[in-house]
Amino acid sequence: MDWQKIVIHHTASPTEVKRFGKSVPVDAKMIRGWHKTKGWSDIGYNFVIMPDGSCQDGRPLSQQGAHCKAGKRNSMGIGVCLVGNFSETTVPEAQLDGLVNKIVQLLLDFNLGIEDVELHREVPGAVTECPGRNFPVNTLKKKLEAAKGC
Repeated sequence: MDWQKIVIHHTASPTEVKRFGKSVPVDAKMIRGWHKTKGWSDIGYNFVIMPDGSCQDGRPLSQQGAHCKAGKRNSMGIGVCLVGNFSETTVPEAQLDGLVNKIVQLLLDFNLGIEDVELHREVPGAVTECPGRNFPVNTLKKKLEAAKGC
């Protein structure tokens, strides 16, 4: 794949759901199940960032994603999704740091710049609030600049 962008999403879901009377975390496996019930072949995102900042693998980078049709981002953009609904809550610091770590790794791996990182709502043609109105885009950019040594 010719990756040219990194697109940031949120699940727009709780971080935990009740299953058989127990609270279980929303994770890549659960999201994969949700996406497969829509008839998709796999989870739409390439990476899932958990509230504690850990990163789980999603759809392999060798395959086109299914996270943003607008701007042809499924074929040219790596989809990174944070678990949570950031229209209702704020992003935990650990999760934002985990996102920064993953993005910096991807920028280096694919020779991309900070200008190639975009929120789903910033993609031309996308009609969404994703990754939520409370997503700290300015803080993210500052952290990326600091991490990349810009």
